[in-house]
Amino acid sequence: MPNKPEPSKRLIRLILLLLVSALISAAAVYYIWSAHPDLEYWKTLISNGYTYLETHPILLILVLTTLPGIGCPLSPLLIIFGIAMGPRFGLPATCAMGIAATSFCSIWTYALASGPLRVFLKTHLLKKWDIPEFSDSSALRLGIIIRITPGIPYPVQNLALGVMGMRFKTYLLASLPAQSLYTIGFIVTGGAIFEGRAGLAITAVLFIIVIILVARMLNKRITSHVG
Repeated sequence: MPNKPEPSKRLIRLILLLLVSALISAAAVYYIWSAHPDLEYWKTLISNGYTYLETHPILLILVLTTLPGIGCPLSPLLIIFGIAMGPRFGLPATCAMGIAATSFCSIWTYALASGPLRVFLKTHLLKKWDIPEFSDSSALRLGIIIRITPGIPYPVQNLALGVMGMRFKTYLLASLPAQSLYTIGFIVTGGAIFEGRAGLAITAVLFIIVIILVARMLNKRITSHVG
């Protein structure tokens, strides 16, 4: 069995990690704001950034296919994607492009974790953990649990499922449905807010909340079944 730290020590480490991250973030925000305290400067910067992204949609697509795989938070990128792409292409087409981009991101990170990086991850980052072998059905259930469990970062999900040696078909079945629903929810939220469609924005937010609640219920049900 792997050696796991005591719950109290893990909690202390987590609190310290969050505290350090919060302090670094606060210091960065303070430094940036001190350099440019004029609110109009930031409004102009945001406006120029939006105009640039709107006229160069391929850049935003490339961002969505790469940055989430290396640790950039996915949800804000999806909201920005909806804001910049929705008015130009329409929300249905924007959602389709967002699903394609995030799916590609999931595929290349899985390919690295299950291929070239698998030995490195197992021998360096996961050397204290024994990774068991799973049948296809068990791997699918575990993959769904990892995908719908709140709090697990998106790139960590991809790497974990890749290191497990999950088959590509099983990986897609465990990943794409839930991931597509989240993608649609955040893109529609961003696009609707920018267009001033309050009703659609509220509907999209409620849609995300329902997904999270259903995911938690499924997580408990699948976890008890596996256990």
